[in-house]
Amino acid sequence: MHARWPRPSFYVVIVLVIALDQLTKTWATMSLQPLRTVTLAPGLFNLTYLRNTGIAFGMFQGEGLLIGLFVAALALMALYYTRDLDWAGWEPNLVGGCLCGGALGNLLDRARLGYVVDFFDVHIGPHHWPFFNVADSLICLAVGWIVLRQLMGTPPKKG
Repeated sequence: MHARWPRPSFYVVIVLVIALDQLTKTWATMSLQPLRTVTLAPGLFNLTYLRNTGIAFGMFQGEGLLIGLFVAALALMALYYTRDLDWAGWEPNLVGGCLCGGALGNLLDRARLGYVVDFFDVHIGPHHWPFFNVADSLICLAVGWIVLRQLMGTPPKKG
């Protein structure tokens, strides 16, 4: 059976992702902002409070109009991609919920604060990966899953 619209689980995942994202960002603001950095694994992983006015990986810092146009383009691409999606299974609902929840979590920060709170700092010695948060993590996992599924192709139908 082909389902044209997301299942209730899609919306539950969105709410859970936004809640987890906002709770961790609130914790980071209250706990890490005064300290700036807490080292958890020396030379590998810190928790560091950062205000990100850019988009993914800190690109386009302070470019509000460009970011707005980019987000609008992504939303249109997402609508196009999902127009023929079968929402009957767990996979599109879970992956789509993580992607949308992560995007909305960061959008909520941007609308409310004018920046996104990032706090995960992964590095090898002095070489740092761009800072990120829970929303970014779930967006990357969802996009990675979508890319993997596209590369694997659709399994042939039996019968």
